Amino acid sequence: MNYVAENLGLPCNPDSITLQCTNKFEMRKKMKEHNVKTPLFIKVTNDSSTWKTENMKFPVIVKPTDRSGSRGITKVENAQELEKAVQYATKDSFEKMAIIEEYIEGNEYSCECISYNGEHHFLAFTKKFTTEAPHFIETGHCEPAADIKEEYKEEIKQNIFKALTALGIQNGASHTEFKVNEKGKFGIIEIGARMGGDCIGSDLVQISTGYDYVKMVIDVAVGKAPDFTKVTNPTKATIKFIFTEKDLEEMENFKKENPKKIYRISELDRENIGKTVDSSTRVGYYITTE
Repeated sequence: MNYVAENLGLPCNPDSITLQCTNKFEMRKKMKEHNVKTPLFIKVTNDSSTWKTENMKFPVIVKPTDRSGSRGITKVENAQELEKAVQYATKDSFEKMAIIEEYIEGNEYSCECISYNGEHHFLAFTKKFTTEAPHFIETGHCEPAADIKEEYKEEIKQNIFKALTALGIQNGASHTEFKVNEKGKFGIIEIGARMGGDCIGSDLVQISTGYDYVKMVIDVAVGKAPDFTKVTNPTKATIKFIFTEKDLEEMENFKKENPKKIYRISELDRENIGKTVDSSTRVGYYITTE
């Protein structure tokens, strides 16, 4: 997309930054170069004789260098589990490479932003729910993330803006996944130079903030400053993903008891009930509002 926009003379991020915004290893390298707090990390193949993990503390996270959607991710507690995790990650990798990085403790969130001419604008913090270890498949999201302590928010924002600048993100949406613990210790997991998936960018941001995020992205793409006029009244927004028959039952009960709070229910792929292995194989979802 950057390549096409750049060659058409449209506002965009330089095509030269595409790799560091899509490859997790290159992203970590660039953030480290710009003194953005980064866990220890290495890139590996299946050849364990080349791994240099002596200085890394377990647990670690192993994931493909170049995939998304919770594919190929494993939390590893000790060196004996590494080989299986790396094989799992490289199998899903386009370039057949994995990244091993020290595990970041804390609750998981994401930060949704819009950038214009190199200036970054905060939109929302999203609370993220997952299946937890070992594979961390996302089970839901909630905006706004009400449990981040107020005294930590500004520092988190500034660290994320610093990381966006380090990656060369100048125009358009961004989705930064991060963790923060009760004491405010903060760490970035990864950044996408795009709107958050799982209906975060398309729906949850507007519901929870009132801002037309999709219009902002379009405006920036044609050289206009993002418009921060509220087009709807903000309210709490939650998306829940369906994995099992129990999840389906919970959705049906919620719909029956709170029909006015249902914002949308997706089509359901019932053949995947009980078979979810990553984000692409979830059965469906429903979005609720307050």
